[in-house]
Amino acid sequence: MKLTTEPGKGGKLRIYCDGEYVASVDLDTWYSMNYFDGSEIDSDELAELKTSIDNRLAYARALRYLTLRAHSEGELYNKLLTKHSAESAQYAIEKCGELGFLDDVDFARRFASELAQNKHYGVQRIKNELYAKGIDRSIINDTVSELDFDFVESIKKVIEKKYYSNLFDEKGRGKIIAALMRLGHNYSDIKTALSCYPETEADENEC
Repeated sequence: MKLTTEPGKGGKLRIYCDGEYVASVDLDTWYSMNYFDGSEIDSDELAELKTSIDNRLAYARALRYLTLRAHSEGELYNKLLTKHSAESAQYAIEKCGELGFLDDVDFARRFASELAQNKHYGVQRIKNELYAKGIDRSIINDTVSELDFDFVESIKKVIEKKYYSNLFDEKGRGKIIAALMRLGHNYSDIKTALSCYPETEADENEC
């Protein structure tokens, strides 16, 4: 079988094997593979070439994702799977990890803190969000146990911003409780926060 190339879009080369399209690569990648236009190649070498190209492309894509924002290993792996083989996705994950670009413990801590401070999520919602990012349950449990955050004060901020007008009747307070539980707060913290507010507009605040 013979490899041939032709110019592609964006300064890339389109690679063909016996006239069948294989992949598009940048010039540096092509020259680093020790092939040239007209190289003879067998089926095993072709399979190895395809894997090598996919590995490089997966790694380059992983770096692009990581420049946009931090990712967990699981989240990044799943994203790569939409464009690359499982083998190449794992290759990219391992290489990013070796270079220090991936750290699930640090990611979990930062993400949990962001969810608590900026979105006012409670512990259960934070756990769910971390799990959805592919974080291991043991890391999730350690992360939330170490989270230094006043959830009662966070609940009060949510109440004052969104639900203050619902405080003064039983039905309204029920809506507040339901909304806060959807944010992942536990019932004990919600009741503690609600106890700081009057049940009628004529009452005085208790906190």
